[in-house]
Amino acid sequence: MPKPYVAALSLLYFAALGLCAIIARAAGNFVTDISQCPALTPRSPRSTSIQDVRPDEFEVIMALGDSVMAGCFAKGIQDDFLDNFDEWRGVSFAIGGDPDALTLPNLVGHYNSAVQGASVSHHGLEYCGGSICPIGSHGWNAPLDNLNAAQSGALASNLLHEINDYLIPQLAARNISSSSFKLLTLFVGSNDVCNGCADASSTGNADRFEANVRKALEALRGSVANVLVNVVGMLPLTEIYGLTKDQSYCRQLLGQSIPHVNILCSCMLLGGFLGEITREGMDILISQYNTRLQNIVRDYQALADPEFAVTWQPVNAPLSSYPIQALSNIDCFHPSTSGHAVFAAALWNRMTLDQESRAQQVPWEDSPLIRCLEEDDRVLTTAEL
Repeated sequence: MPKPYVAALSLLYFAALGLCAIIARAAGNFVTDISQCPALTPRSPRSTSIQDVRPDEFEVIMALGDSVMAGCFAKGIQDDFLDNFDEWRGVSFAIGGDPDALTLPNLVGHYNSAVQGASVSHHGLEYCGGSICPIGSHGWNAPLDNLNAAQSGALASNLLHEINDYLIPQLAARNISSSSFKLLTLFVGSNDVCNGCADASSTGNADRFEANVRKALEALRGSVANVLVNVVGMLPLTEIYGLTKDQSYCRQLLGQSIPHVNILCSCMLLGGFLGEITREGMDILISQYNTRLQNIVRDYQALADPEFAVTWQPVNAPLSSYPIQALSNIDCFHPSTSGHAVFAAALWNRMTLDQESRAQQVPWEDSPLIRCLEEDDRVLTTAEL
């Protein structure tokens, strides 16, 4: 080969290496265990606004939502039959604190060991759905739930109950300082969608959903200072139908001879033409809910409140391409421990990124890669939607 061509190819080669290095630096340093990430130097002086916070500066972690946030059925079939139906709150993606779990609190905890609020261990179902809820604070196991106010069965209309009857009293009981930076993840809507597929043709369902979320956020804003709310978008629930159809994995609890029927979300798993209609209704509602949630986030972004920020965190998870083990083999609907780990890593990795990056698909990883924080990282509270 003539020397000029060799020289040109060499230049292109080294230019490509340089470009790869730039891309790698932009993407950050990824590891399979957060313990491999170096510590960060504490910021000095400390930020005075929740609009300017680095993830390691969160001192309190909280959660609102439904059975997914409660870790329902996450560890799958157990030796003790009664344990099969537990909430495994310690592995919940955004609020779990079990030592071996890949969760948001444990990732923050690598940088800030004083962080508090994570739920731990497991216990029986804490149900609250619509008007069927325990009175007052009797619906929680405070020593294990800590600041995880989520309840199985919860609708958006139950968020006020979670805030007023549990979360705010727990913050007071634990003497949480108003100046502490707090991270709250809100994930709700699956039960609203599962119950509302027949009501997708009108905007009334989405109107009610939006109104209930707004009421909850205003109640939180009026009572809790220095909180950043991570609003997590709806998952593509209807893709679970194709993923679980005719899967022996989903018939392990009661035996292979008994068909898998998910009574928790009948809209999703009905067969035939009727099932196609109900899943179409669910997809419409999911799209409407995500649009309403983004509208809410924009409104709070416009306020630029130094003590209350709201961010949009879509979890663009192509569930139809995930392995069946992403779901619990109890009901093939709720995420398994592995599913929670993938969602936790996605939430963490994208927290400081712009909205376009946050919207990228969340690939399945048996061992999720975790992004190490960098000194100049900040949670982008004004990322354009």
